[in-house]
Amino acid sequence: MIYIYDILLNFNLDFYEFFEWEKNDMIYHIKKIPIFKVNSKLIEDLINKKIEIDKSFLNLIMNKTEIFDSKRIKNIKYSCLVTDGYKIIGIMIKDKEVYLSDLLLDEAIDAISISNRCNLIDLEYNIIEIKNINYFETRLEKELRNNLYREINNIYKSGDINKLKYLYFEYFNKNSIDIDLIYNDLIKSLDKINKRHLKLYELIKLCNKKTSNLTN
Repeated sequence: MIYIYDILLNFNLDFYEFFEWEKNDMIYHIKKIPIFKVNSKLIEDLINKKIEIDKSFLNLIMNKTEIFDSKRIKNIKYSCLVTDGYKIIGIMIKDKEVYLSDLLLDEAIDAISISNRCNLIDLEYNIIEIKNINYFETRLEKELRNNLYREINNIYKSGDINKLKYLYFEYFNKNSIDIDLIYNDLIKSLDKINKRHLKLYELIKLCNKKTSNLTN
């Protein structure tokens, strides 16, 4: 088994290029991690689909990855690098979910070069579902959509009619008393994220903060 040493990885359910990493992300300082040569189809499916990796491969990589954690070394139970010789991805399997990481550019180049010593393996996996990915969106836009979708749904389910009406007016600059229409229009607006959605999210956070202060 061939290992790569001393790299940084940033695992997320969606694949983010290294230049989209954010300062609040949990960055793993990897001490060593195994690397495998795979076919390009697997690389494509990792990014575009939700997959389940065969247990025999999990057994192969179990506890083989080590990370620096303060003053001691810890293991990641299931983790490795996979590359087709062109693209390289870090993967971590946790609770049956496959988390993905890009590599910093210089580390990716070095790791791909080392992978030339690896034999191609046939990594078995099952496709669970196709991810709904908009390749023209930034990470910020994707996360803003997910956060707004969650918040709007929570407000709707809680029956906070006045807050929904307020958000509707702020976004559409018009009033309505039809709560279902308000909810559906707000959700539909998330199909295409714009600057007004950022303002909407800031308003929701402000309202949540005020509510939290009143209850404390």
